[in-house]
Amino acid sequence: MDKYLSVITNFGCHYQCPYCVVKNNGLLIPKTTLGGLDMLKEAYMEHDCNIISLSGGGDPLHQYEQHFDWYKKFFDLTQYIPLEMHTSYLTDDTSFPFEACKRVVYHCRSIKDFEKIHRAGDEIVRVVFVVTEDYDLETLMDIAEAVKKHPDIDELSFRQMVDDHYEAQHYLENYLKLGHKKLWWYIEQNDYNIYYAENKVAYRYRDICEAKA
Repeated sequence: MDKYLSVITNFGCHYQCPYCVVKNNGLLIPKTTLGGLDMLKEAYMEHDCNIISLSGGGDPLHQYEQHFDWYKKFFDLTQYIPLEMHTSYLTDDTSFPFEACKRVVYHCRSIKDFEKIHRAGDEIVRVVFVVTEDYDLETLMDIAEAVKKHPDIDELSFRQMVDDHYEAQHYLENYLKLGHKKLWWYIEQNDYNIYYAENKVAYRYRDICEAKA
């Protein structure tokens, strides 16, 4: 079974999502620095991780062009381990080399976002939607059908919205579970990975800013 080290960045954010787990719950993710990568290789080797997931308390690709030095060091440290990128910046929004990833997970807000998603190389392309109270079964099926028709999207997943008490909601949960592994992946809220930020490791996402080196 794959074991993920999830690198949590804080380069800032565009603040265009209609909800924000980090902002709404006051999770103060440490600001990302070049020196914060110094213990990365030791972290993934010590924990026997075979995939690195890059996500953020913000978005890892926010102002990407201003952080080339960080990404150069990151790629140098991870050149022999597969990378999974999680971002709300679509393919057309950034110059990031998505072809360097094993999988790219685009966090989408509507089917219209699909117009800006393209496969850059051989990467697996997944889209993820957060289910909110305005969703219904027709919404789920419309998204699933649009994914099926898109030549460059391989996978679809749904997640529940997390409220400002850090509690996952349960919108359309029975339908989501019925379609799991058949029409989409339903990712229930949990701490599946080991988390890394600024030379610190934690085993719960919300603890990453509290974890001790």
